[in-house]
Amino acid sequence: MNIKNDIIEEKKKIEQERLVLDKRFSVIAGLRLVTFLAGIVLLFIGLGDAKPLLLVLGLVLLVAFIVLIRFHGVTDEKLQSLKAKTEVLDRYLKRISGEWRHFKNDGSLYLSRNDNLSHDLDLLGKNSLFQLISIAHTEEGRRKLAESLSLKKDHISDVDRRYDAVQELVGKNSFLFDFESYSERILEIKEKELQRKLEISELEEGGKSETAEEAEPEVKDARFKAWMFLPMLLVPVMNLVMIVLVLSGKMPPSYILFTFIGGLVLTWGPKTVLDSIISPVYKYGNVAGDYFRMLSLVAGIEFETELLKKIHDRITSRDGLLAAVRSLGKIGSLNNISFNPLAHMVLAGFFGWDYYIALLASNWSKKNENVFDECIDVVSDIEELGSLAVLPMIRATTKPEIRIDKNTEKGLIMSGVYHPMIDPATVISNDAALSDKLTIITGSNMSGKTTFLRTIAINMVLGYVGCGVCAESFSVPYARIFTSMRVMDDVGGGISTFYAEILRIKEMAEYLAQSPDLPAICMIDEIFKGTNSADRIVGSEEALKKLSGGNAMVIVTTHDFELCDLKTVAGVPADNYHFEEYYEGNELRFDYKIKDGRCSTRNAMAILKMAGLVQN
Repeated sequence: MNIKNDIIEEKKKIEQERLVLDKRFSVIAGLRLVTFLAGIVLLFIGLGDAKPLLLVLGLVLLVAFIVLIRFHGVTDEKLQSLKAKTEVLDRYLKRISGEWRHFKNDGSLYLSRNDNLSHDLDLLGKNSLFQLISIAHTEEGRRKLAESLSLKKDHISDVDRRYDAVQELVGKNSFLFDFESYSERILEIKEKELQRKLEISELEEGGKSETAEEAEPEVKDARFKAWMFLPMLLVPVMNLVMIVLVLSGKMPPSYILFTFIGGLVLTWGPKTVLDSIISPVYKYGNVAGDYFRMLSLVAGIEFETELLKKIHDRITSRDGLLAAVRSLGKIGSLNNISFNPLAHMVLAGFFGWDYYIALLASNWSKKNENVFDECIDVVSDIEELGSLAVLPMIRATTKPEIRIDKNTEKGLIMSGVYHPMIDPATVISNDAALSDKLTIITGSNMSGKTTFLRTIAINMVLGYVGCGVCAESFSVPYARIFTSMRVMDDVGGGISTFYAEILRIKEMAEYLAQSPDLPAICMIDEIFKGTNSADRIVGSEEALKKLSGGNAMVIVTTHDFELCDLKTVAGVPADNYHFEEYYEGNELRFDYKIKDGRCSTRNAMAILKMAGLVQN
């Protein structure tokens, strides 16, 4: 794939840039240490011997130390950004090579027990479509993607515009790489910050740890109070006066320590109040720079499709949006100095640093209320569409025909359709034109019946959300998708596998009994496999007749050949298709190709023999 070569070349460039930054990082770290030690020594000598020149030089070096901390932080941020982009590119390579099933971001958080569609089709959770394609790192972006893939949100009225937007993003893979890198940085920064707070909490609470949600800082509506101006000005003034008095010989040098401690008391005494004012900085300040880069990235591109233009306009048309995000990032950078305990102590004790951060944060909050709610919404929209663009980047896809009719008369017509989560090097594609009423698929064990059902259904889901489908052509009606595949019992609730399947089919029947305008597609795998063969055949006949009599298309797989002669309530015979095995010598083989007619072979004994459970 061309994208694979592009990624490899991009990784080489990143590695070269990283080597340069690594050297710079080490040099700044060395200079920072030397500057601090030299500044302390000169400050001590200058105060002890009352030598103003040495004292001033010591102070200059300490200021230089703080500046170097900032440069060191900027370099570290660049290194972390390169690391994030490398991880993004590595994930694309793993998607191509098939190693994506270990990705941590799998959407399990959004998978409920009663979400049958997502369980049956692997839309969410471990080894899922979400896990394969998600580039969302914000909570809102992941939620939107999960809602789309599980069809909890209906996009059919927008499906063509969404498809066009997704395809435009496919052609802008460099944009997606950079965008996800910034989003990845936000996630890493938040996780580190939460971990730091959890560690502090455990120490303070004697081992009691908070959840990540509890540790997330709450943004409070607090304003800088008038009385705060007094200590904010008093701390630096009293320190400056004392230094002048010491240098003039009117006070002993030790008095500077007293004013310094007084400054700490005045600054850290009202810490709770100041922290409430600074809360927007704590929550968004560290990530504001990356939000600014993401929004600037979107604002700097000329999009052609309608949906992406709207997203672009949301950023560029609002006055001051980018400036507001950028200014909070700068405040966050200043506040980051406080994460160095020594530097924070010096700034707080001599200058009342926290008051100045609080004043800046308060002024920002007055002007920019709800800015980050809008930022996150914009970013999450790009993350969702960008995630859908991942599949066409790593798989061969096409635009589906989604027919919005009140019935399923034309059935399902497809060619070259294949499952998106099976390795492209081994996946088998199929052609099919399935009936608009009842289709019975028989076949040997392991021959591909279940995979075929899932292939149809998951590609329908992709088509409904605006993504390309894994097929050469794909024409389907817009319908409510029902599945009965991975049916699970509920021991605690007293529900057996057989009864759980009955409940699934009952749900389909109740939907159809309402004579809905939106037709249904009911896909049932190994119908009533949880009961004996006699009851299974009778029950299956009744259930399938009932379902096929409504505004629905029914596709069922079975080992019961007796069902092949089934007719609908209207007397229309079921269409029959099958999968089968073949032998090479004594070896059992499958071609996984769907064929007309009913199956005429069985292979259970051959498979038991392969497993060593049956002798010749």
